[in-house]
Amino acid sequence: MRKYLAVSFFFLLLFFIYKNFFNLDEILGKLEKKVHKIVIHNLDNIDEDLILRKIKLKEDQSFWNFNSTKLSDDLKKIRGINNFSFKMESNGILNIFITEDKPFMIWKYSNKIKYLNEEGEILDFKKREFKNLILLEGKHDKEALRKFNKILSADIQLKNNILKVYFSENIGWKIFLRDNSCLYLPLEKIDKLISVYKKIKDSKVYNNFKYFDMRILERVYLNKENKCLTS
Repeated sequence: MRKYLAVSFFFLLLFFIYKNFFNLDEILGKLEKKVHKIVIHNLDNIDEDLILRKIKLKEDQSFWNFNSTKLSDDLKKIRGINNFSFKMESNGILNIFITEDKPFMIWKYSNKIKYLNEEGEILDFKKREFKNLILLEGKHDKEALRKFNKILSADIQLKNNILKVYFSENIGWKIFLRDNSCLYLPLEKIDKLISVYKKIKDSKVYNNFKYFDMRILERVYLNKENKCLTS
């Protein structure tokens, strides 16, 4: 009987050691688990390498370095990302899904170009051809652009007729239109002045002029020549 109990205890001990050995191996395997790959989806205008450089989590780092809050903070700092989501798979593959911002203008300065969104923010977009974007020249004033673009977004007909915009704190908005005319607007009360301009545009006299200067409130200076081309 004692011999039987001793043998049984021996086999139980072997089973315990065997079970815990493989549990330990599994635990060690989990501790050594790595981020095998970072896959970024839905990119058209942002370079994948830029995102990989901006986020702190890197491939081949420990799986346990993954922190959803830190990753969210890193992605929010990248200009041009409108929205995002991500999922870390159990196999160590991190999938990041990106919704890109939409360009609203092209800002040209010193032979360089930057894409701007509707809020006037500079986007980290690579160079590519976008159709029907308004060209901005002059100073980049984010707050002024935000107000100006908000008005344009509410008036698609006017927005589609704008070819180029020159902005200066001294002169206001110089707007080159696709019908070869030009519109000058001040910095303030743009929405009210555009309403006045639209009434002129719908009138019979509009086609007789190429220059509309509305920088002085309650006055409109008209000229048959497009003075924006020479000023």
